Amino acid sequence: MNTNLEDIRILVLDEISGTLSEAGRETLFQEISVNEDARAMRDHMLSVLNTPEVQDYIKRQPYEDPADKILSRIHRQKRRKVVALSTLATVAAAAVIALLTIPTLFKSEFSGKTSNDFKTAQITTNKQQIQLKMANGQVITLNNDTSQVVAGNALLKTHNKTLTYTTTSATNAAEFATLTVPAGKDYTIHLSDGTQVQLNAATSIRFPLAFKAGNREVYINGEAYLMIAKNASQPFIVHLPNSTVRVLGTEFNVNTYDSGVARIALVQGAVKVISKTDSLQLTPGQQATYASNKISTRPFDETDVLSWRLGRFIFSNARLDEVCRVIPRLYGISLELDNKEVAGKRFSGVIDRHQPVENVLKALKATNGIDYYTDKSGTFHIK
Repeated sequence: MNTNLEDIRILVLDEISGTLSEAGRETLFQEISVNEDARAMRDHMLSVLNTPEVQDYIKRQPYEDPADKILSRIHRQKRRKVVALSTLATVAAAAVIALLTIPTLFKSEFSGKTSNDFKTAQITTNKQQIQLKMANGQVITLNNDTSQVVAGNALLKTHNKTLTYTTTSATNAAEFATLTVPAGKDYTIHLSDGTQVQLNAATSIRFPLAFKAGNREVYINGEAYLMIAKNASQPFIVHLPNSTVRVLGTEFNVNTYDSGVARIALVQGAVKVISKTDSLQLTPGQQATYASNKISTRPFDETDVLSWRLGRFIFSNARLDEVCRVIPRLYGISLELDNKEVAGKRFSGVIDRHQPVENVLKALKATNGIDYYTDKSGTFHIK
């Protein structure tokens, strides 16, 4: 039996919390007796997580025993689904994921002599600003504070990480502006037609201050969630690096983080995905993926795809090198994977961007047996 290490990990968490069933105990000890990786993972988790603080946290949570589901899944040999953040309050076995969201559970490793290094990383992140570049070249820095700025023919208003604006009769459709959201940030903009666009980290949108008659067109690179204002006489067109999405009134997510790949997930309404060689219309619940000049579709899980809108990022059996590419985007930090031998280690869980990055790295260390440090420049290294 080739038991998924994620299932063994959950059983070890049950063992730590004192809720492991007899069937689960039998499966766990049978597996660690023949699987060196499972045995090493259990030993490491017990050494790191078997503490009064962790046990106390787990015992304070309402508990629903997942052992039967785990064992059934093991016997069916199906791919494990990630434990979502919403289950943290009801499933004590998700303690490893909970570590990502408990800032006081661990003492910071960046205290004392190494605190300056962490401060350097924070300062570097804070220098990255959300910026709006106007058609005339004027660059405006946006922040979370309520403010008003006159820029050319537009009056800009910012509040609670959201930009709204009004234009004058002198504004024309040729006046394009570009909103850039750096790594570690997110931002929302309300366009002149009432369309709302929520931009994820490391994302930009180029848009006209006033839409011309006939079409409404914007250009997006990165990831964004769009709620399109309905206007049957003026279709909305989203240009991505390698494809185009045409809509009338709908909600959908676009993701172009991976070079040469575009993902469009439709929540409601209807959209048509168009590439140079193909086109395809989506129905709600479908995600289109454009790659290698082809468009494919599959159902998608809104929890997985849209969790970023709440600052939560779900990984399901992801390679460590994939996770290490995402963390810098979420936090606006520099992170290097020095030890290539651990690149293939798997990680499943939820990262809460509102918690310190060190909590995420500690959870990776606790569950995957990796280690890390920060250098004088503030760059984090996985070793």
